[in-house]
Amino acid sequence: MIKLKTFFELIAGVFLAASLVPAHAQEACNPDSFTNRDLIICGQQTFEKVDAMLNEQYKKALVSLAPAEKMQLKDVQKKWVRFKEGFCEEIYQGTFPGAEAPIDRLGCLVQTTNARLGELIALQTGLPLDGFYKAATAMAGQDREKGLATSMERLGGAAFDDPFWKQYADGHCEMAGRLFREDFAYCIVRMRFQLPMNR
Repeated sequence: MIKLKTFFELIAGVFLAASLVPAHAQEACNPDSFTNRDLIICGQQTFEKVDAMLNEQYKKALVSLAPAEKMQLKDVQKKWVRFKEGFCEEIYQGTFPGAEAPIDRLGCLVQTTNARLGELIALQTGLPLDGFYKAATAMAGQDREKGLATSMERLGGAAFDDPFWKQYADGHCEMAGRLFREDFAYCIVRMRFQLPMNR
């Protein structure tokens, strides 16, 4: 009986979140308001903007890559979508049935999409946009050789064993290694650095 009740609460919450988001999509965002309603409106509009930019960069990346790399990019992008949806749903469920659940989910979608946007731009330019290596070098100080690995690990945070993220990160870092000779282990840590803070 309790499991059935929990199931119905879950379904009701999903429908509530789904109905709230599109209903507010065309309303004006009030960045000075901290009501849940306004945070949802602003979060949805921010996500739509970042998602549109990501789709544009994805198309540009496909055009700029060799045929074999295009196939891998398509595969990596599918893995990223699978990771993003599952990860942000988990964050949503962690807050549900609280009123903040849709806000947490939108925040996760914005952060993970923004991180992927940076990766797509980096695939086209070879320049990581997140400042990870610069921050790691600054943290390493004068003993750069010894301190760099330590500072990278500190920036990357604790290990993240989500299987969908691992598939996505492994595929992306294989590409980055081939295209730009980025060290695979450093790439994984750099990508971990970009994960939302509430993981």
